Amino acid sequence: MLAFAIAIFLMIITPGPGVLSLAGTGAGFGCRAGVIYLLGLFVGTNSVMIIVITGFKGVLFKIPLVEPIFLIVSLTYLTWIAWRISFSDNKTSIKSSQKEPTFFEAIFLQLINPKAYLVNGILFAGFPIENLNFSQEILAKVIIINLVWVPVHFFWLWLGIRLRSWGLQSGKQKTVNKFMGFSLILVVVLAGASYV
Repeated sequence: MLAFAIAIFLMIITPGPGVLSLAGTGAGFGCRAGVIYLLGLFVGTNSVMIIVITGFKGVLFKIPLVEPIFLIVSLTYLTWIAWRISFSDNKTSIKSSQKEPTFFEAIFLQLINPKAYLVNGILFAGFPIENLNFSQEILAKVIIINLVWVPVHFFWLWLGIRLRSWGLQSGKQKTVNKFMGFSLILVVVLAGASYV
């Protein structure tokens, strides 16, 4: 069980679309927007767990062209989120064109996030927990995953909020936002390259 918890931590702590967009939301839009976005990521992550556990993803991806269409939608959406973070305004009054990412957008992000499916597939297919039947093992894994996921994501949100709260001059804050957006774009490029 300890090996499973360590594996979860290492897979979740590494920068992916979820944590980078969360830190970017905290840095670009502040605490309130970040917490709402985090809650959406949480719902989305657990939705992906259900999809993986029930085997629905495997059935869906057997349909011709579903996987490449899924990949294109995913990478396009992640690029859009990266653009919004890069060009966010740190003033109190946020222009409508610079509206922070929402709860439902965070859910959608996780539902199309290739890393979320990969991580959950590895965690539920491997790392058997001794002395538990199948149902107990699934329940134990869901609980352990969430016990690790929540503090790790709060850490990334805190990191983004701290960057914002340091009171950086406008130019420096924009540089931080652009760096967060660029990091997310890099994840998009790596994800796309892994499918080529």
